[in-house]
Amino acid sequence: MEQKTQHAPRYPVQTIDKALEVIEILSEDGFQEGLGVSELSTKLNIGKSTVHRIVDTLTARNYIEQCQDTKKYRLGWRLFEIGNVIPQQRNLYNFDISILQDLCNRYQETVNLGVRVDDSVVTISKVTAKSSLVANMQIGARESLHGTAMGKALISEMTKEEVVKIFGDRKLEAYTTATITDIDELMEELRRIRKQGFSVDDEEFSAGLTCIAMPVRDFNNEIVAAISVSGASIRQTYSKIEDIKSGLKEATDKLSYFLGWQGEVKELAEGK
Repeated sequence: MEQKTQHAPRYPVQTIDKALEVIEILSEDGFQEGLGVSELSTKLNIGKSTVHRIVDTLTARNYIEQCQDTKKYRLGWRLFEIGNVIPQQRNLYNFDISILQDLCNRYQETVNLGVRVDDSVVTISKVTAKSSLVANMQIGARESLHGTAMGKALISEMTKEEVVKIFGDRKLEAYTTATITDIDELMEELRRIRKQGFSVDDEEFSAGLTCIAMPVRDFNNEIVAAISVSGASIRQTYSKIEDIKSGLKEATDKLSYFLGWQGEVKELAEGK
């Protein structure tokens, strides 16, 4: 999946645009000694006098800096300082809750956002449809990693060694007759989840309850959360589940982009 296409500005300011282009060029080509005014002029296709004015302004604001020995320019620490603020502003506790609310409204089922804590999945946000009869899963509640759709999505890219480190080599706890209790069987399930992009809890944790979940990624392309849609199994027809998968994909992509995901999916070696 490609990153979202940037739109063209309605009222472009050429000087600002060129200044940002200087920063982007230095981020790509100025790793070692940096680039001089002549090199920037060529890459930007503008005159040296204009480049001088741009780099002078950026240097004064510490967005770029000039090496005293070579007189070439490279990125400044101010960009690093600003960049470090982004994860604080874009995290799992200050996202737009309408991402979950829209899913709930669309399917009239409960929508959950969960994260992994040790050997459990913890629900950190929840939207419930007033008209739906759902399992009583409260915010902050710990539930099974291997028996829930969110849990399986959260560990779907783990190797067997990582999974064993969480659960040990013991038989996994059974919550219903449908719960996966064998590590090898769980690993096979995780391989299916990676391939299809979603996980299903078909009455594996609670009889009569079916959940569909997909992972949420961050700027490191790591799975940091999962979103699930859950409801009474009797309501989850094939066509509805297919529709839910489409809605979940939109929601998890939105939240992942908010967290800085660039649209890449990790690929694991076969057999992991």
